[in-house]
Amino acid sequence: MRIHQITENKKAFLDLLLLADPQEDMIEKYLDAGDMFALYDEEGEVQSVCVVTMNKAGSCELKNIATREKAQGRGYGKALLHYVCEKYSFQCSTMYVGTGNSKKTIGFYEHCGFTPSHIVPGFFTENYREEIYEDGVLLTDMVYLKKDLAKESDPKRVMDLALEAGRILLKNGGEIFRVEETIQHICKRFHVNDVDTFTMSHAIIISVKIGDGDSYTKVKHIPLSAAHLGIVAEVNDLSREIAAGMVGLDEAFERLAEIEKIPPKRSYFQVLSAGIGSGCFGYLLGAGVPESFVAFLIGCILYIWVLTAKKHHMSKILVNITGGVLLTTLGLVALQISPVPLQRDGIIIASIMPLVPGMGFVNAIRDIADSDFLSGTVRMIDALLVFVYIAIGVGITLGIYANMAGGVLG
Repeated sequence: MRIHQITENKKAFLDLLLLADPQEDMIEKYLDAGDMFALYDEEGEVQSVCVVTMNKAGSCELKNIATREKAQGRGYGKALLHYVCEKYSFQCSTMYVGTGNSKKTIGFYEHCGFTPSHIVPGFFTENYREEIYEDGVLLTDMVYLKKDLAKESDPKRVMDLALEAGRILLKNGGEIFRVEETIQHICKRFHVNDVDTFTMSHAIIISVKIGDGDSYTKVKHIPLSAAHLGIVAEVNDLSREIAAGMVGLDEAFERLAEIEKIPPKRSYFQVLSAGIGSGCFGYLLGAGVPESFVAFLIGCILYIWVLTAKKHHMSKILVNITGGVLLTTLGLVALQISPVPLQRDGIIIASIMPLVPGMGFVNAIRDIADSDFLSGTVRMIDALLVFVYIAIGVGITLGIYANMAGGVLG
């Protein structure tokens, strides 16, 4: 099922609206001023519609909800009603609905969590030109029911959503404070306020009170992995939409699943970027144009190795040590075959850039600055170990080069 808000050509759905309100001029009184929503089935056909209007003092009213006769009893109306209750819980504390004095209709709303509010005597006989019967009962009075929208959302599902958003952020390079703020904003949006969160560099622990002194707690382990800032940005945008009341629970889960599937940039783009990063970094450190060009080529070749290693899920230790050996070897070969003199140190230092865990190192400093000492320390150790692995690869290669017949290649 898909639910969309209808903003144009609302009268195109008049045939459905007339099922619940049989007098067209009565529908016209609230149709333009109200928000209209339509539920589509798997085949893209509209099966249910509703109209909601805003009242004063932080309340709203469900003016009309109707489902095609052949589709009644399949849960479409209940799903649509749950959607609008969840949506308006952001800006309204109570939703009202007025219906006829029919036990069947009143029973439907009570089953959806509505409770009796008040009665407007003689509403149907005074405002409708023809008598209206429902299940053989003449409708005379308007029976109003109400629902506390703060209780609409399931705290467990809300926490699951917040945890999933936090997991995706942390997995793709999000900072600790960003993860915790996102979790808090999502929970607050759905009126889940008693939330405790403990986030580390590789795990999230979240607990929420669900009433009667009980708590719902989940722990999620998130292994350290490569960053994907595109995914982080998308989750940030989604969390803002959720906090603004624009996205419901079900849609948020679907959006998160789609966001996590966002692929990284194409391989050739990553390789080219690694090369440019190496070349520019070398030039900034004072290397000449020839050294920077060599560093560009080595950076491209080195990142091809990195992508190949990731594809085969190789150990981080092996990737970085072998990468250090590779870039140093290529740099030494370039020294031997270049027609112009080159500076060895400039080439090697610049070529290291594709392996340097810059984001991890910066995030570690930010976590420590935010007093997340445990997470910051873990990330800092991980980044420093990468530096050590690179140094081992470079050192081994330079040592072998220096000891080969006294550096006969030179």
